[in-house]
Amino acid sequence: METARKIRTRARLVEIAGETFARLGYTAATHADLASAAGIGRTTFYEYFDSKEDLLVHLVDVAIPQLSDDIFKGLEDLPPYDQMATLVVRMIEFVGTDALGLILHTEVPRLPDEVQRRMAGAHSPLSRRFVSIYERGVEDGSFVEMDSRLAARLIYESIMTAGRVLKATDEPKQHVHRIAEAASGFVMRGFSADT
Repeated sequence: METARKIRTRARLVEIAGETFARLGYTAATHADLASAAGIGRTTFYEYFDSKEDLLVHLVDVAIPQLSDDIFKGLEDLPPYDQMATLVVRMIEFVGTDALGLILHTEVPRLPDEVQRRMAGAHSPLSRRFVSIYERGVEDGSFVEMDSRLAARLIYESIMTAGRVLKATDEPKQHVHRIAEAASGFVMRGFSADT
């Protein structure tokens, strides 16, 4: 059983990971950087996490539920069409301007398959919420009907493409609204049952 001190140190490492990865970049940050920032020794790091990738997975496990709540906040009473349009914009903002969003969508695809599977597991609740909105939109006649896996993939790829374009700009935060709105409009025209 973990002691209270070990639980605090583990939580501190997860917190530090987000800050350190944002400051140094995921690839450049070493387990020694993470341990030093948390005030522990390099070898002590391995008492808490198997690797830097393991720590990243735990960071995502901690961050995604809050991120999901933040992204969906205030949308409960909107019709599915408006929910989806807003969510696409919010996700592009996250992918293109948030340090964790940048890590998840630039570094993770280069990580080993097992790490990517673990990350996908952390994203599952978020993905299911998107699919649920799409399915409700089909039911109310707002969206064209297609296989929900295809719909989810089209939405995901549109968000990722917009995020990559945003990251390639000199000042992503200055362009985020223009790019996010354009991508959201594209997605919504593609899904709209009225077109």
